[in-house]
Amino acid sequence: MASERRFAEVRKMLEAAGWKLARIRGSHHYFTKPGRLPLSIPVHRGKVKSYYVRQVEKVCKGDGPAFRA
Repeated sequence: MASERRFAEVRKMLEAAGWKLARIRGSHHYFTKPGRLPLSIPVHRGKVKSYYVRQVEKVCKGDGPAFRA
């Protein structure tokens, strides 16, 4: 089961899967990848909550709901 992780680790996972950091608005970091819906990851005190870590793991495997119709 995923636990809270440092944002640097989550960012490396996404970038390794072809996602790019598009912008930051407040605490939300928006990642994009061609053919996929944007992914918003809230970051507080340099950490990402376990719910979002699981979401990132699914999206990196290609199982996530972020496919563009």
